[in-house]
Amino acid sequence: MIALVSSTLAPSEQPSHDGARTTFSPAERLEQTRGTVASLLAAGIQEIIIADNSAGGWRGEWTPALAPARILHYSHPPFRNKGLGEMWLLIDALAHLPADVPMMKISGRYRVGPASPLLAAAGADVVARVYARGRRREISTRCYVVRSRDVAARLWPAMLDEMYAQAGRIVGPRSLLDFAGGLWRPGQGATGPADPPAAVELAAYDALRRLGLSLAEVDHLEVEGVLGSWINPAVKE
Repeated sequence: MIALVSSTLAPSEQPSHDGARTTFSPAERLEQTRGTVASLLAAGIQEIIIADNSAGGWRGEWTPALAPARILHYSHPPFRNKGLGEMWLLIDALAHLPADVPMMKISGRYRVGPASPLLAAAGADVVARVYARGRRREISTRCYVVRSRDVAARLWPAMLDEMYAQAGRIVGPRSLLDFAGGLWRPGQGATGPADPPAAVELAAYDALRRLGLSLAEVDHLEVEGVLGSWINPAVKE
């Protein structure tokens, strides 16, 4: 198994849909991501790729600090929807992944435990934790496993499609008002065509089912860390 870490050590100063992107300094984010790498090595994953989109600029000393991880550098626009930005990052990283090797995708600054059930599951196209959100279901995208690069190459573009499609779906009075607001006030309504505030977690589950991919559900991830927002609550799944 290899690991692909989605990372932004030096975020843009432009706000996300939720407000300020982070209250952590780049130095703090580096230490948190070093913890990610250390946890992956302790879990027995020796090949680690970090796909980073640092709009604030990459510093040369960060590369050896994250060894033995291999760093892929990107300069994508600072999407207000951070989930959308992550999807473009993952899709661009596809070309650097080996073909027929299971892959753990983990968000930067989180740590995975050596007894995570994600490490032992096999056979399914995707191994993930699933939550119910009302009548819908969502996948925790902090950390999950895909069977191969080919599966990821199908799943990630489909997730991106779902995120854009969510903004245009009419499922009730509120969504109709949001859609109309976006038409009359482009960029000011709740849904903008280029950067909709769609949930990547919902898109992941919807894309997986639409593609007919097999899913193995786990009841916990053994993953922990802190959110990058101003609230910065500890997260453990």
